[in-house]
Amino acid sequence: MNTQKLELILSIIDKYLEYDYKKDVLTAVEAAELLDKAGVLKDSLSRPGKPLRDILRAGYITHAYQLSNGRWFIPHSDGKYEKSIQKPVQASISQISEEQIMNSSNFLSVKQLNDSDIPDSSGVYVVKIKDIDKLPLTFSKVLKERKHKILYIGISTNSLRRRLWGNELHAKGHGTFFRSLGAILGYLPETGSLLGNRNKRNYKFSAQDSAGIIRWIEDNLEINFIVHSENLEKIEESLIVKYVPLLNLDKNPVKLSELVELRRKCKAVANGY
Repeated sequence: MNTQKLELILSIIDKYLEYDYKKDVLTAVEAAELLDKAGVLKDSLSRPGKPLRDILRAGYITHAYQLSNGRWFIPHSDGKYEKSIQKPVQASISQISEEQIMNSSNFLSVKQLNDSDIPDSSGVYVVKIKDIDKLPLTFSKVLKERKHKILYIGISTNSLRRRLWGNELHAKGHGTFFRSLGAILGYLPETGSLLGNRNKRNYKFSAQDSAGIIRWIEDNLEINFIVHSENLEKIEESLIVKYVPLLNLDKNPVKLSELVELRRKCKAVANGY
C-alpha cells in the first residue's frame, strides 16, 4: 500500500480520536465513513467498511485488532492516547454455555413473565429487542450495523430476580439499564430530583414516566438468563467485548458517545443544572 496514503489514513483516525474524548476506538464502519468524508478512502455503498477492512486484513494498520466475532477496531496509533480500551479478553467463558444464553429460541418476552419466573440466585442475563425499528433512529442504525439485537448484558452476584427483574426491568432500585433505556427513549428525570442527595449520579424518572418505560419494555423486550456463581465479572466482560451490546458502557470497547451524552443530560437535569 502507498506509504503516504497509509500515513494520511492513520493521521485522520488519530486526530478524530484525540478530538472526540468520549471515543477510545473506531469500528471499521465508523473509520471508513470518516475516511470517505475526508476524501481519502472511498467507501463501498453496498458493503460499508469493506475497503478499509481489506486494508486491516492485509495487516497494514498494525495496532488495529479483531475480535472473535470478526469485528475490527482501530485505537489511536500512539498508546498514550488510549483511555479505557477493552482489548479482547482472554478469559474463557466455558463456565456457562454461551450457545445457551445467546440462542434466540431461549429468549422470552418480558410480558410473558413475572417475578416468580426469575430465580433468586446469582447469574448472567441478556436483554434483546424484538424489533430494532422500535428504537430511535440513531440507535436502531447502530444495531443494524452491528447485526444483532442485543441491548444489554449484565450479571447479578446475589439475585437475578432483584437485579434483572426488579432494578433493570421495573425500576425498583438503581438499574443502569433502565436509566439508559429511558434516556434514549427521550425521558428526563424530574428537575432537581437529586438535590440534597449524596449520590449525584443515580437519577430516577417520575412514577408516570417509569410506568411508560416499563410498558415499553413489556411490549418490546426479551430476556434470557443463566444461573451461575463463579467468575461472573470475567464472563460478563468477555460477552460484552464479543457482542458489544447497545446500552453497555462499562467494559464496552465501542460505547456510544450518544448514550454518554444523554445520561449526562439526565444527571444534569436531576441535579438542577
